[in-house]
Amino acid sequence: MARKRGHYFAAGTLVVWDVDLVGEDVVKSYSSTDPNSPTVYRRGDVATAEAAVTGWSIAVDDLFVD
Repeated sequence: MARKRGHYFAAGTLVVWDVDLVGEDVVKSYSSTDPNSPTVYRRGDVATAEAAVTGWSIAVDDLFVD
């Protein structure tokens, strides 16, 4: 996954999300400015992609189907 993220960043992507709906750390958000230190979002958090889309966010809970 790290190599794949590297390819995305080399192509100009600003933010890459690794979404794991089964694990505790639901969304890991990697930034091109610090690709080795993800921001981790869990249930109850609001995830953003601020570097790529100003003002965009989603409640992590909304990623799950009830």
